Amino acid sequence: MVDSTGWDYIIVGGGLCGCVVASRLSQYQPSARILVIEAGPDASHDADILRFQTFEFVGGKFDWAYKSVPQKNMNGRQIDIPAGRAIGGGSVINACGWLRGAKADYDSWAEIVGDQRWSYEGQLPYFKKTEKWYNHFNSEAHGHDGTLHIESPMSKGRIYPLAGIVEESWRALGVQNLPGYDLNAGENLGLAELNENRRDGVRQIAPLVYPLDGVTVLPDTLVESILIDKDPQPRANGVRLADGTEIRSKQVIVAAGAYRTPQLLMLSGIGPKETLDQHGIETKVDNPEVGNNFNDHAILQLNWKLKDPSKGYAVGSANPLFLKPEFATGAPISFLVNTEVPKDGLVAAIARDEGKAPGPDHYLLKRRFALMESMVCYLSFPPLPIDGTHISTAMMATKPTSRGTVSIASKNPTDAPVLDPNYVATEVDKYVWRESLREAVSLMIGDTPLGRDVVVGETPLPGLEPLTLDASDEHLDTVVKARAVSTFHGSSSCSMGSVVDTDLRVKGVENLRIVDASVFPICIGAHIQAALYALAEQAAIIISNEAGR
Repeated sequence: MVDSTGWDYIIVGGGLCGCVVASRLSQYQPSARILVIEAGPDASHDADILRFQTFEFVGGKFDWAYKSVPQKNMNGRQIDIPAGRAIGGGSVINACGWLRGAKADYDSWAEIVGDQRWSYEGQLPYFKKTEKWYNHFNSEAHGHDGTLHIESPMSKGRIYPLAGIVEESWRALGVQNLPGYDLNAGENLGLAELNENRRDGVRQIAPLVYPLDGVTVLPDTLVESILIDKDPQPRANGVRLADGTEIRSKQVIVAAGAYRTPQLLMLSGIGPKETLDQHGIETKVDNPEVGNNFNDHAILQLNWKLKDPSKGYAVGSANPLFLKPEFATGAPISFLVNTEVPKDGLVAAIARDEGKAPGPDHYLLKRRFALMESMVCYLSFPPLPIDGTHISTAMMATKPTSRGTVSIASKNPTDAPVLDPNYVATEVDKYVWRESLREAVSLMIGDTPLGRDVVVGETPLPGLEPLTLDASDEHLDTVVKARAVSTFHGSSSCSMGSVVDTDLRVKGVENLRIVDASVFPICIGAHIQAALYALAEQAAIIISNEAGR
């Protein structure tokens, strides 16, 4: 067992953010005693996790395997919500997508919290600090000597048989290529290459790229609560483990993720008093915003039957191209496309949600945001076999306005948090899905190269009708309710501005910080991994600068 006293920092959660903060604090403050406590095991020596097969570990031994409460706008389904449970957290089980989002995301974040450090320009140095970018186009936007190798299909020589046809088909719908096929340079509306944080196809998990030398790591250990003195004012001074052991420290940094962090705060007496009273927990700080503003990206996958599978367009066909080693270095996808929706329809949907017409300064109208991310994937998704007869589309709503909650089921830390993402609850979200699905149908079976020469039509789930070019709103809504699932991008459940300040300090409690996706005050309009690395890099600077004062 580790020492029970004498720690400068205890970091609760050894996931992506926990590893980055611990590694950097050890670098910036070599004499600091740092303890990382992680509920899951050390996965860094498990060779299986480094293989290309991206989703093998979702639902496996490194996944908390949460479920949402029944979702009223998804036919009452309980949605699987994966979360990394290992040293490295989500970097152990995620899809390795490297997508920052847009300048507009971060500028709106900075505007909401009144601190330009969180704007795009404020965070750009930390994005660059994480990257070993694969080319020198847009050099001012990228790092070349950072911690993580970033790759693309073209950079690894993965030129798929359908790549040109897919690009031409998007162009037929009016979608333009981003300069250099780069969606990680501040603007992300348009067509670009998929980017992944792989090194020659190998997964880069956080503790292998942010070494924990000089840091004490306690794996397979669950924290029950944060120890808080109330006299003269609330102050964190350590943690209590699930077995009752108490470990003291000068500062506590919570990096348990958007699901576990609000749960841990509530178990420690920080949160909505009504909820704490219900579970017999003494209220140390009454903050009803703990667990609120929770959001997640919903994703929907559709399978499309090929006219002539013998042409070898899809993985699972007899095409020998797919057996070449370079095709085992990343996901079977060439491009990622971010799109908007018609503005007049968006304005009308906002008005239905808010009861009045929005002005030009409305959050969704003040800046141009990508509202849907789409990919054509050169294989089929379950329940179909990967046999070369189908390709697929994957669509992710990037800026949902629906908001949910994270709460607790009991005062027992081994009980899962109560997760309600409240997917597709607003008129805006419904409208974005309808318009984007219509665009997907036009791409795949409309007057495009894909529609004319490649695809027969959609192969729906049993009980659903295939999507058509004249699909009704009701049919499109039915598809979303039946098929949308989590992209496991939960965030914002301890938002900056309401639960933490812009230095990531928990309001009302000294010596307590949060560094994870729960602090995002907005829904980042992209996969959140890159944003988390930048957040953690800046957090380590903020914490070290304060220690040096």
